[in-house]
Amino acid sequence: TRFNGSILLSTAEFSCRISSVGRRGVTIIDERGVETGARIAGRIYHETKPVTGDYAVAVKTADIPTVERILPRTGILQRTASSGRSTQIIAANVDMVLIVASIKHPVFSDGFVCRALAGASWKDLKAVIVLNKMDLYSPKDEELKNRIQATYDRERTGYPLFPVSCITGRGTDELLEHVRGMTVVMTGPSGAGKTSLVKYYNPSLDVRIGALNPKTCRGKHTTVAAQLIPLDKNTAVIDTPGLRMFSIDHIPRNDLQFCFPEFGDYLDECKFRDCLHLTEPGCAVKSAVENGAISKIRYRKYIDFMNEKKS
Repeated sequence: TRFNGSILLSTAEFSCRISSVGRRGVTIIDERGVETGARIAGRIYHETKPVTGDYAVAVKTADIPTVERILPRTGILQRTASSGRSTQIIAANVDMVLIVASIKHPVFSDGFVCRALAGASWKDLKAVIVLNKMDLYSPKDEELKNRIQATYDRERTGYPLFPVSCITGRGTDELLEHVRGMTVVMTGPSGAGKTSLVKYYNPSLDVRIGALNPKTCRGKHTTVAAQLIPLDKNTAVIDTPGLRMFSIDHIPRNDLQFCFPEFGDYLDECKFRDCLHLTEPGCAVKSAVENGAISKIRYRKYIDFMNEKKS
């Protein structure tokens, strides 16, 4: 993982990166790639609560290191906390978001994918859709696969889509090449196969992979905290716990339109400058939906999200 060589350090200090955060401390990776436990200086919890992916400065002590400074963050992925009153930083200093969804078991969710894409776009993060579990694909899934590819067509949305399988290896080389040299964070529903994908790229990783609930077809939370896992010297992935929903309540209602990249070419063509693309006459975005330039499914999700924010 990459470190900032411009930081001035004393002889007792060293650069590190926080790979996981626990209740009683953190795990850090130093510039040699050595992972160890560390404590957090008390004042940091009041100034900047540490999150996975943070670059930091630690001090060597007799027993375990102490993290004394959290360096300025870039590339933050966040969502609205479950309380609805604040935002939760999922990971810091990331270059790209991998939104992992399965072709089936659990069923592909446009709602989750569109929320996560909006969350990434709001923080100016690149995003990729990973269509996992393609080993379960059968001819009867052809219509669903075609619909997903049409909805998230890269030429319209700007989002690459990678169909992959950790069982057959399909698409895994292409995905790895796409993210090489980056720190990427994975998010997705429970059971979508995020941890399986990490273990495919790092077979020596000691992680637990859960099975789906046979009655609900929902996954279990086998990843309980975000964890940064180096894949090579310059590439790292942050695995995160599965989510029921990627909440975007923190995005202002009037700004949600800017989180749908395919709207961009039409925003200046609307009749009214304050058009929200709902029921206004002369809306260029709605016209683009009607003529097929914008996916109807993506537009319906935009309407759903806007209506949620109105209530």
